[in-house]
Amino acid sequence: MTRVLAIGPLPTPGHAIGGSRTLFAETVRQLELRGFELDVLNTSRPRAGLARWRMHCAGLAVLLRVLWCALLRAPRAQLVFLNMSSAAALGVATAIWLICKVARRPLALRFFGGTLPELYQGYARPARWLADRTFLRCPLVYMETHYLLQAFGNPPNFRWLPNTRDIPPPSASCRHRKSVRRLVFASQLWMDKGLAEALEACRTLPADCHLKVYGPVMRDTDLSLFDGHPRATYGGALEPDAMIHTLSEHDLLLFPSYRLHETYVGVIVEAFQCGIPVIATRWGDIPELVHNEVNGLLIEPRSASDLRAAINRLLDDPDLYQRLCQGAQAQGEVYRSGPWYDQIAQDLSALCRR
Repeated sequence: MTRVLAIGPLPTPGHAIGGSRTLFAETVRQLELRGFELDVLNTSRPRAGLARWRMHCAGLAVLLRVLWCALLRAPRAQLVFLNMSSAAALGVATAIWLICKVARRPLALRFFGGTLPELYQGYARPARWLADRTFLRCPLVYMETHYLLQAFGNPPNFRWLPNTRDIPPPSASCRHRKSVRRLVFASQLWMDKGLAEALEACRTLPADCHLKVYGPVMRDTDLSLFDGHPRATYGGALEPDAMIHTLSEHDLLLFPSYRLHETYVGVIVEAFQCGIPVIATRWGDIPELVHNEVNGLLIEPRSASDLRAAINRLLDDPDLYQRLCQGAQAQGEVYRSGPWYDQIAQDLSALCRR
């Protein structure tokens, strides 16, 4: 049995549910199913709502704890698998790389999100030199999108590892959606996720259409936008287990985000696997996932009028809508978890043997 020290963020009470925590928890589960013995080191930072100075102090405490535990536990593992956001790459990944060198253990990296190329270009020259000779030289570096691979020139130690899900196939009733009536917006409710634009675009929906919004309230969420809205209601935050049932009850996902560094959005993958097309923005790496007029429609960011026109287009053209449903289902199959985690398991086992 291969012993792996898996380092990454797990869902924590008090945290808004986010993609990186959900994905790392799923990674732990999938590797355990494939026979790996995992020692999990949780890197989740303190919950939001603390005073700034307390968050900084608590974050530093978490960092020191993680590094100390990694130093003690890495020698007992055959492999260290670090899952992390790009923001702390230079400090944390370099430190973990050094710990692995001291312990003489191989290190595999997985980066969440799409900020690493911009952060790397912003490093001073000595910092880029350090990154090039430490963590970016790990034998396995997993990136979420093709853009990220291309930004670093597709080196041989880099691998494409998209955001994956494994949603049960939709029921017969879900597979035979005929038209758009029930729209859904599901995300953390940051305003730059396009919440205001979605609500504005849906004000003039036909009387038998409705938008349901789900997601945790964030610092800048303006719930007053729902006051007196004729076609939209807020349904609160959803637990991960409830997301699939909720999506399957709807006909169309709206994701008009213009938040920085959107990559392969988990709820879009989930919608596809439920056979639900998406209206999303030409923003970040979303167009790698949502293909215009194949599995969804792409619009310009910050444009309620473009979003309204796209919705009306699907209302008026049921044939197009059904083609997009078929395209969504086909695209969702590409991102089923099983084959991807089989490949990760093979990669990690081969790395241990080397």
